[in-house]
Amino acid sequence: MPENFQWSPNKPLPKIEEHSIRKLDVLSKYLDVYFDTVVPNPRTERLNITLVDGFCGGGAYQKNDCIQQGSPLILLRAVEDARIRLNRNREKPLEINARYIFVDSNDNHIAALREQITDEGYGDQIGGSISLRVAEFAEELPRILREIRTNQRVGRSIFVLDQFGYSDVPMASIKTIFSELDRPEIILTFAIDSFLNYLREESAALEVYRQFGVNDAFISDWNANKSDEAFGRMVTQRLLMSNIQRDSGAEFFTPFMLWSRTDNRWMMLAHLSRHQAARDKMLGVHWDTQNSFRHFGRGSLFSLGFDTRLIESKDALFSFADQDRTRLEAELLAELPKEIHACLNDDSVSIEALLEKIGNRTAATNHDLFGVITELARAREFEVLSGKGTLKRAGTRIQTSDRLILPAQRTLFQL
Repeated sequence: MPENFQWSPNKPLPKIEEHSIRKLDVLSKYLDVYFDTVVPNPRTERLNITLVDGFCGGGAYQKNDCIQQGSPLILLRAVEDARIRLNRNREKPLEINARYIFVDSNDNHIAALREQITDEGYGDQIGGSISLRVAEFAEELPRILREIRTNQRVGRSIFVLDQFGYSDVPMASIKTIFSELDRPEIILTFAIDSFLNYLREESAALEVYRQFGVNDAFISDWNANKSDEAFGRMVTQRLLMSNIQRDSGAEFFTPFMLWSRTDNRWMMLAHLSRHQAARDKMLGVHWDTQNSFRHFGRGSLFSLGFDTRLIESKDALFSFADQDRTRLEAELLAELPKEIHACLNDDSVSIEALLEKIGNRTAATNHDLFGVITELARAREFEVLSGKGTLKRAGTRIQTSDRLILPAQRTLFQL
């Protein structure tokens, strides 16, 4: 942990940097969307959830003349706000049974966090629903998992893993979370440029690098590519992302790039989950926070790792801005028919199966994809069946329960 991110009780707060503000903004917005999404049924009476902050720090920062709440307070506030928002106009009250586990290896940070939590009015929950722990996250994880399985047989969990570098969240820890828990999600910070900058020939023999798929071939490719600061770095970053996704145990991996002006480096904020719907909601948050995060290359359909189309757009940064959405929709109109045809089984495919297939390979939200599918249906590229098997009129709203089928009279594209 750098000197400018140190907390102690009754001491001045560390100053927050712009990229940290952006990360906290995404976390806050995603939590709001998350709770609204996981409790769609007004008859639901109880939601069990554990929220783990593996690198919690002291809970607050100095932001000019104001105090910026850190991730532990954002988690606490999000649950409190959700209780109020979701119980509005409900006949049966919703109980959110939330447990919080805040971990940091520095006892001064935990002491400062205890102070912040108490000042914000949550002090009476410490020792109950709030657990403060001085520990290394990876070492504490087995205990955390045991407690979640024991206390929450059916429920959800979110792990906020805002590590400073890249070595404090081992791949084994991520894989264990997804293998042992029901419906977990991880929001991971990874210093991807620092990782690449420290690579040496001997790194292929070190487990800290090997766990991310680094071998002699990886290092050889990096050495060949790194002279091209933009394109070469982008290609290797994408390969590293692909390795992390492959070995994480998460079906859906959504990486976004964030520039640190202080360090003059790119960092990765990745969302890992088992469900396409969760990925879609995180994508929506990034579209709502335009120009804060970036995605390298095309936004329509792409492949992590090396995608030959990167060569065509080697200087392109997809910024989740209005012009990017316009370009994305045009590209999808051209590319999606081929993708749908590849997914057809007996001349049909469910929307849900299509989303599962392409979920990791597009910056388009479900809403964007549904809009493109609607246009393709209007053009008679496909017809849409409802979940009940009835033919839907072209232009009718697409739902995940629908199916796409080939029309009786095929278009020139299909022939």
